[in-house]
Amino acid sequence: MADVDLQQKIEGFLASALKKFIIHDYESAIRELKAAEVLDRDNPEILYNLGINYCRMGLNKTAIEYFKRVLQLKHAFIDALEVKKLLAYALIHLNNFKESELYLNQVLQLVPLDVVAMNMKGYCMDVQGNHTEALRIYSAIIEVDKNNYNAYNAVAYIISKSGGDLIKSLQFARIAHESNKENPAYLDTVGYVYLKMGKLDLAERYVAEAAKRAPLSQEINDHVKELHRAKNAHK
Repeated sequence: MADVDLQQKIEGFLASALKKFIIHDYESAIRELKAAEVLDRDNPEILYNLGINYCRMGLNKTAIEYFKRVLQLKHAFIDALEVKKLLAYALIHLNNFKESELYLNQVLQLVPLDVVAMNMKGYCMDVQGNHTEALRIYSAIIEVDKNNYNAYNAVAYIISKSGGDLIKSLQFARIAHESNKENPAYLDTVGYVYLKMGKLDLAERYVAEAAKRAPLSQEINDHVKELHRAKNAHK
């Protein structure tokens, strides 16, 4: 009878935490889940949901601790591949690209065409300077999902910054931009390609609009500065 009461209490905390999560009240959700954790420290559902809520709050180190605890359980009844993708996501936000790559490789070994994992691995490769592998991964994503416009944008940007074919880069950038003309990342990439082409007036049109829509983006602001330097050099 005690076990039944305990399970009912845990289920009550989980249900309450879910309601808080839905309305983005992550702090309250965590309080409910921590109360449940006191009752059952090795409950995979509790640990998994704590990891997700901490991740949503940007507390990635704590999220990683919980996700790793889920993976250490012998009988988790939680999708281990999903946990590994969440782990990789949190690690990327801590700039721990090497460890993130390890978990992504484990996912892709079992599900080679997992687009979410492929996207994250492509990003890891790009930021580590392995542009060839990043391009291979993003191109493979496009083969799997012709409407994955983030992949088109990534290909365009990597080609342009690594000294590749700017005509091809512009084609891919325009495909992404046409899918969502208000997306600041897509606007920025089109502008950046024009900057690399030396078409500074066109570059300014797109980069300025991107900066207007995402004024806090460090990458876009860096491109604004690069554009200003290029314009000054041509005076």
